[in-house]
Formats: sequence, C-alpha cells, structure tokens
Amino acid sequence: MPDDPAAAALHAGWDVAGVELWCWDGRTELMHHGPSGAPQAVVLGLDVIVRTRTHAAAGLPGHWDVPVIAVGPAGGLEAGALGQWLADSGVHHWVADPAPAVWPAALAFAQAAHRRDQALRQRITSLQDQLAEQRLVARAKGLLMAAQGLSEHEAFARLRSGAMQTRQPMADMARVVVDAAIWAEAVNRAGQLRWLSQRCIAAAAQRLARTDPPAARRVQQDALRRARDILDGLGRLPLPDTARDALGETDAAWQALTACLARRLDLASLSSADAAADVALQRAEALAAGLQTAGSSPMLQVVNLCGRQRMRAQRLVKLGLLARLGLATAPAGEALSLMAGFTDTLQELAQLPLGSAEIAAAHQGAVDRWRDMAAALQTGDTTALVRCGEDLVDSVDALTCCWERSVQLLLG
Repeated sequence: MPDDPAAAALHAGWDVAGVELWCWDGRTELMHHGPSGAPQAVVLGLDVIVRTRTHAAAGLPGHWDVPVIAVGPAGGLEAGALGQWLADSGVHHWVADPAPAVWPAALAFAQAAHRRDQALRQRITSLQDQLAEQRLVARAKGLLMAAQGLSEHEAFARLRSGAMQTRQPMADMARVVVDAAIWAEAVNRAGQLRWLSQRCIAAAAQRLARTDPPAARRVQQDALRRARDILDGLGRLPLPDTARDALGETDAAWQALTACLARRLDLASLSSADAAADVALQRAEALAAGLQTAGSSPMLQVVNLCGRQRMRAQRLVKLGLLARLGLATAPAGEALSLMAGFTDTLQELAQLPLGSAEIAAAHQGAVDRWRDMAAALQTGDTTALVRCGEDLVDSVDALTCCWERSVQLLLG
C-alpha cells in the first residue's frame, strides 16, 4: 500500500478496530482477530467499484459471504444516486472519510446490514422453495385426478397417504408421482416408435396394392410426422447418457427410413424401406428398454409390455400386406410367433394383481379386437385386415394409456 496520508489513516483506523490487513488479488481485506479462517469484511476502493461498474462482490471467492465496505470520497458524484448505486451493487456500507474512530462503527454497521441481507435472501429462498413445492404438489394432484377421476380433495388424500406410508415429506411424494408420469410417458412414446415404423411400411404396401392409395399416403405422412414429434420431444427430456445415445441411434434410423420412403415406390424400394423400418424398430426397442431402466419404477415394465402389443398388431398387418404383394421379407413362422406373443401378453396383463375398472374394460376391448384381427388374418380380404389392424392398435393404445395413468404406476 503506498505510504501516503490516506494509507496511514486506514492503517490507524484498522488498528483501533482490531483488524488485520490481508492482500487479495490486488485488493484490501479486513478481518477481525479470531478463529475464523475467512474475512469478516472486505474493503474496496470506491473508485474501483465505480470504474469497473460491476457488482461489488462479483470478484470474491464463491464461499465468501461477507460484508463489503466501499471507502473513499464521492469525487463529485451526486450523493443520492451514488448511494442507490452502491446499494444495488452489493455494498453494505460506505466510508467517505476513513478516520480511525470511524472503523469500529463502520464494521458493526456493515455486518448488521449484511446479516439483514442474508436473512432476506434466506427468506426469499424459503418462499421460492415453498412455491416450488406447492406447484409440485398441485401438478401431482392433477395427475392423480386425471388418472382416476378423483376430486382434488381425494387426490390430496391419496398423496398424503402415500407420503405417510413411505415416511417421506409430501413434496417428495409429489415428486415421485410427477417423475413416474414423465418416465411413463417417455416409455410410452418411445414404444410408439416401434409400431409407427411398421405402420409406415404397411401404408406404403397399401399404396402399392392400390388399396385406397390417398388414405394410405395420409397414414404414412402422419406416421412420419408423429415419429418426428416423438423424437424431438424425447430429445428435450433430461435423459441419462445411455438413453441419449440410444435416442441418437433411433433418430438416425428414422432418418434413413424417411429417406427410403421418399424414393419412387416400387417393390424394390418397398423392400429397402422395410429393411430400414426393421432397423428403426430395433433401435426403438432398445430406447424403450433403456428408458424403462432409467425410470426405475417396476410399473414401467407394464407400460412397455402394453406398448409392444401395438407393434405386434401393426407388424402382423404389414406382413399380411407384403405377402399379398409377393414380398416374403420375414422369416418363416414369424406371423405365428407374433400371434402367440400377443396372446401370451394379453394373458400376462390380465393376471396382474393391480388394476382398475377402467383398465379391465380397456383390456377386454383389446381382447375383442384381437379376436377380430385373428379372423381377418385367415382371410384374403386386404381391406378387412387393414381395418381390423387399425381397431386393434387403437384398443391396445387405449390400454397402454390406462396403465400409464394408473395410480399404481404414479404412486410407485
């Protein structure tokens, strides 16, 4: 520090106040004698604060939460504006004339102002946390109300009961519900990519077979649009690295499938598109499995299991249409394997001990539509096959959504 009258006055004032001088990054600090290893106040020259036009504490180490004192004459600056600017800059006290007798009171004032500042910040943080918890609980209540048609009071009671049974705060229970809903939707949407890949090929086969080509073209375009929306939506989620890698591979497979479907439609291009669709199917299967694991809830397996039924239904339609065009792209016996897998999964879902009247009704709807589909597969009626396939996919989609919204899943 230069040997001048101002420096001498500062030294004298600090000695009277019982503080010692440190140097830090070209600045001056004040610290009371005591066991603490961090300063109790930081002194900055007023000219430095004014010149840099930054928050006074911006350059301090992150773990320092200490009073900041500005020292030095106003230098012609208007007092009212300067005082407001210093307060906005995080300065807790300003000492224009650092006489020795000033420092004990200056330090006490700055520390009191700093304590008040800390209390206000803590209060604001507490209020923000409370608001965030209230929003979380409100969102969880809304999910439970939509899941079972509960009233707000009933949904809150269900949350409270879950919190008591698991011995955790209400906000944590609400977070479980919200996280479960997010992961269930992610697994469901990733699973949709499986049947949409087969839907694209089935629609292309319809066009080539001249079975209502305009409608088939609209179905294909809608499937491509839905797939892109799903991929973009999943990309906005905070996925773990493994799931994000799987999403990237799935996206690349869909881009390849889209490019194949953009070519002139004939048997050769349809065969190439079908191969690309199978790759997209495999990537989507891996993505859905990864999201199920990341979500950790055992009930996500049920959502994934239901979602796989949509793929089986649409793949059966696709295989039937390709066979009618003379394209035997699947291994022998795959259709029978798909049918057996569909029947076994329906039985497995029916035996789950958890459920609701809504789930039971949706399950029966899927069973009825599966019976119609099995009959259509035995005929050569392409129109009936497509119609029954649509009905079956719709019924399984409704069942999947019922499980996704189920209280059992949301409460973990």
